[in-house]
Amino acid sequence: MLKKARKIKLQGIHDEAFYKERVSRSLCFLGLDEEQRQLSQDKLANATVGVAGCGGIGSYLAVQLARMGVRHLKLADPDHFDASNINRQLGAGKNTVGRNKAMVVGEMVHEMTPDVTVEIYPDGIQRHTAEDFVEGCDLLLDMTDFYLISERYALHRAYRASPRAITMLCACVWGWASTVYKFDKHGMTYEELLGIPEDKTLDRDDVERLIKMQANYFPRFPDRDTVYEWMDDVGNIPILGAVPPIACGYVAARSVLVLCGLEKAPYCEPLPPIPAYYLVDTATFDAGFYAFDGNWANDGVHEAHFKPDFDWRAAS
Repeated sequence: MLKKARKIKLQGIHDEAFYKERVSRSLCFLGLDEEQRQLSQDKLANATVGVAGCGGIGSYLAVQLARMGVRHLKLADPDHFDASNINRQLGAGKNTVGRNKAMVVGEMVHEMTPDVTVEIYPDGIQRHTAEDFVEGCDLLLDMTDFYLISERYALHRAYRASPRAITMLCACVWGWASTVYKFDKHGMTYEELLGIPEDKTLDRDDVERLIKMQANYFPRFPDRDTVYEWMDDVGNIPILGAVPPIACGYVAARSVLVLCGLEKAPYCEPLPPIPAYYLVDTATFDAGFYAFDGNWANDGVHEAHFKPDFDWRAAS
């Protein structure tokens, strides 16, 4: 028998006048007329969103969704802040090093918007917490670490079994670029996408496959060997601190469209489910739809721009 999920609840206290004032600047873009705009805002107010992972992207998402008027958030993360998180994670700072990420972000949200109820899962997503976390959620945002297998499989299984969850959105940052992608209940599953057994000990080939099936678009520089050598030395993936807020903006906007029932023509262009994904690269201004297919979408890009005899000192 699985043990019960541990959670901490910060109960929101609704103040209608305060709520209407704080969301008023967004209302204009939530529908064609006043009636539809108010209906959309009501949908946001009554929605429950689960943010799995409160790191570089998830921390920003929790805050942004609360700002947009979502009044019930579930936050899960088992990790604690360390100094290396300060380059990108909202809530990370010298005074929060050593504290649980979900707790810090949840407290930030509740202090900023005390009308938002926040349920915090400090043990993160595990096999014994996934179903409880997903229960009651209208939308799920999978922002867990890309190399987690059994935890993410458990989350995705719970999502597919949920009668209420509309969809699941994911994002990944890699170098100067961000990918945004979506799972629906009728398409490819996360397990099918990865093709890696749940309890397998990951080797170098598995890690490369994880990257290709969640990032897929390699940074123009440095070269691939340099990135992998860095990962081997440090024991983690490198992350450019400027990029996660960009991923958050895309996912937060798409979340609002989904929750308001506007993620369809003629209101917007729907995000196709995986294996398709959307990418934006801040270094090259490349943007558009690609597909996870086990290959690099831009293989050879480094060699095309930086020849063996390239002198970067002269170029600088």
